[in-house]
Amino acid sequence: MEKKKTISIPFITNGVQSSLELLKDTIFREITTIDLNKIISIQNGLRNELKKIHSQPTDSLLKPMMHRSDNFFAEQSLLMVSNEMLGVMNDAKIIDTILKTDFKDLPQKPRWVDGSGLSRYNLFTPQDFVAILNKMKNEFGMERIKVILATGGEGTISSYYKADSGYIYGKTGTLSGVVAFSGFLYTKKGKLLIFSTLVNNHQATSTEVRKAMEKFLQGVRNKY
Repeated sequence: MEKKKTISIPFITNGVQSSLELLKDTIFREITTIDLNKIISIQNGLRNELKKIHSQPTDSLLKPMMHRSDNFFAEQSLLMVSNEMLGVMNDAKIIDTILKTDFKDLPQKPRWVDGSGLSRYNLFTPQDFVAILNKMKNEFGMERIKVILATGGEGTISSYYKADSGYIYGKTGTLSGVVAFSGFLYTKKGKLLIFSTLVNNHQATSTEVRKAMEKFLQGVRNKY
């Protein structure tokens, strides 16, 4: 069977007027044209009248992000912060801005490369996390933080701290060979402690390490 050769011929027009004449001939109707400059002028006027509308309260995003440890939410949140503060969605630019402003007084200068925390190039010390959590407590207050962070039996700590839930609020972090947990702890004597635990290069399972962390933090709660 002989193969037929096909070629594509682009539709070539010599301008707007020619296209309009062809369209009028096809639909058998007169076409009214509008000055393009007038359209642009109208668009610019509407743009100046636009108002920003937030679709939902901030905490309704933060709570599921923290409870599920949703890395996609975290990355997108950083980009939204970048757009809000800098007018452009750029991880590197917003990270540099935050490190020079809100995080300029951290105990150790961190290495921070993304919003999700999945990169091994991210390097924050436990002391840095304690400083950040203290900033959060002072700025937002504990009542708001209790709504956002998971407590015993919830979220990523749903299998831990269930015996006496409501005394600990925190966020886990897990990579291969790395287990972290940072947050707030109410002791049996009524003190509020800020903690950050980090285990590197372990060869046990993450579950075993988290159980050891739970035992350690329960001991701290009982003692202080």
